[in-house]
Amino acid sequence: MSFEKLGLNGNPFRLTPPLNPKDIIWAGMKDIKNKLEKRIKISLKTQPSRIVINWGTYGSGKTHAALYFSKTNRLQELTTENNISIAKSVKVTLPRASSNIVQEFLRSFLGQYSLEEIYNDFLKIKEDLGEEELIKMIDTFSNDTIIAEVFKNLIEAEEDEHFLKLKNYIYGDTTKGTLNYLELPYGLTNDEQIANFLATIINCITFEKKYFSSFFIWLDEFEDIDTINKNLQDRFTTFMRQFIDKTPSNLTLFINFTQKAFMDIEDLSMYLGEALTSRAKVQIDFTHPSIEEAKEYVRELFDFNIKENSEIPIDDDTLEYILSHIGNLTARKINESFSIILEMALLEDKDTINQEFIDEIKLEIISWEE
Repeated sequence: MSFEKLGLNGNPFRLTPPLNPKDIIWAGMKDIKNKLEKRIKISLKTQPSRIVINWGTYGSGKTHAALYFSKTNRLQELTTENNISIAKSVKVTLPRASSNIVQEFLRSFLGQYSLEEIYNDFLKIKEDLGEEELIKMIDTFSNDTIIAEVFKNLIEAEEDEHFLKLKNYIYGDTTKGTLNYLELPYGLTNDEQIANFLATIINCITFEKKYFSSFFIWLDEFEDIDTINKNLQDRFTTFMRQFIDKTPSNLTLFINFTQKAFMDIEDLSMYLGEALTSRAKVQIDFTHPSIEEAKEYVRELFDFNIKENSEIPIDDDTLEYILSHIGNLTARKINESFSIILEMALLEDKDTINQEFIDEIKLEIISWEE
């Protein structure tokens, strides 16, 4: 479907996350962005690790925020603006389809920050400090002789076969051949060892904020923890507590939590457990935008996709008319509504969109309210 007739390069209102990081933009919602960036700047400039709860209704932009600060250049722009070392950010969705929820979290983490990247970052530290000092750092931060040996294997994994064996081991290969090759007595199967493994990575690469100033993890869809059995819930929250405790500096964990019906933020302890709740001192509320804030959001998305010498195909009065008739506003609801409006305009061969046209197609707009 070509949007050129409407003066657009494409549909500005995506219903799924873009594949190209260049297409991930922040539109409107300035108050939420400012609050997030304030928390990020505090983490960049201070040492203590912290948990931040991103709280809001379905479709309010929490996942988009995780993608924006993990996939675009914005985080590195903030480090440059604050004259501080680069930072690392990854988005991980709560594992809920596996009986080994901690191992699945590890796999998801490594899917975003690959072992190859970790290897290269440790080599940079090795080149700077020397192997002996790096080994001392590993011994200090690993809290476990087996984990220390894993990282010593990593920094010496110059051959492809050695690296592949180590990678298979970390992903759960505990066959006798792999263990003998790496000279390790048993596999990486204990939850606390996995916490030690992840903590060692972050503690080493953020040491004194010299290599990376901070490490950000965005844990998305945490509300779905209530869909797994109680034993796995307890196991995962215990693991996260251990991980946070073993990473006392330079880690910020953003937990994205979608508010469910009749639920208040005080009810979070039922999902997080007391140990994590007591560490989550800061909450960022992804509130419903006002009509004016929503208009700004829509205009900025249009501007990003407008063709040269073209104008937005919806006038201001029609824009306000639409936004005032789709109920409580969220980014997702706005995207869904305006996406179908643009598609219907193309089907009806319109080059501009006015209130009369909206009244003709309003039954096609799922969220429409009289």
